[in-house]
Amino acid sequence: METQCDTISGISAISAREMRQLYSKVQTLEDVVHDIFDRGTKPNRQECQSLQDFDLVLQTLAGMAGFYERVEAQVLETGQADIHAATDAVTLQKLRERLREIGSFVAP
Repeated sequence: METQCDTISGISAISAREMRQLYSKVQTLEDVVHDIFDRGTKPNRQECQSLQDFDLVLQTLAGMAGFYERVEAQVLETGQADIHAATDAVTLQKLRERLREIGSFVAP
C-alpha cells in the first residue's frame, strides 16, 4: 500500500527531474535568441529548429500544471492520488510516461 510520503517523494523526484530538463532547454533557447539578436539577422535553419523547443517547454509546463491540478482534486475528493488517472489528460506522450514512473516509486 502506498503512503502519502511515498507519493509525495515520487512526485517530487519526477518533478525535480522535469524542472532540471526544462531549465536546460530554456538556457539553450536563451543562447539561441541571444545569438540571433547579436547577429541582427534572421535565424538560420538550425536556429529555427531550436526555437521550436519553446513550444515543447510550454506544452510540458501546461502538462505538469494540469497533472498537479488533477492530483490535488483527487486528494481533496478521495484522500488519495491516482497517478495513472491524473496523467490520462497529459497530451505529451513522453511526459505522460515519465509522470507515470511515479507509480514505480509508490507501488506496493
